[in-house]
Amino acid sequence: MKVRLTTDEIMKIGYFEKLSGATVLDCICDDERIVFVVKEGDMGAAIGKGGENVKTAMEKFGKKIDVIEYSSNLKKFIRNIFAPIELEDVWFKKVKGDLIAYIRINPKFRRTVIGNRGKNIERAVEIAKRHTDIKNIRVIVGSRRKPFKKRFSGKKVPKDVDKESAKVVEATKTEKTNEQQTETNTGENQ
Repeated sequence: MKVRLTTDEIMKIGYFEKLSGATVLDCICDDERIVFVVKEGDMGAAIGKGGENVKTAMEKFGKKIDVIEYSSNLKKFIRNIFAPIELEDVWFKKVKGDLIAYIRINPKFRRTVIGNRGKNIERAVEIAKRHTDIKNIRVIVGSRRKPFKKRFSGKKVPKDVDKESAKVVEATKTEKTNEQQTETNTGENQ
């Protein structure tokens, strides 16, 4: 993990470490925000009581401050990069020799994860590249589809039928079968 820092970033790290007592591993600055990556376990100290340290740093630098907790566990680190947004799933694939992280998100978080003109996702990719072997992050919007269990004794369920409708239809079929059996039994007894 070799990270090159500018003099300005080193000064910001020094200030934030002195302010919070947390060990800062990295600092990424852009036009609108400063991101501090802190050592695993130092997140509470970095934020401070009631967010006090982050507020003080925002006043000092005049930019939004994000604090990300580093983790040697890749999945956890990717989740930390996007926190407080809860990712539905995180997985990795090798594509042409490059490690790619895939994240599945709820559609309502799409705009927040990607950001205006893709700034948030670009920042996330930069952070991941600086601290891991990940070369890119791909965003999958939408919930994972769960397989639909067949409820129609071997027959295919029509695509336009939802689960509740399928249950009602199955229950109706069962009731009709029971009624037919009852009628047959009463007819035989007479």
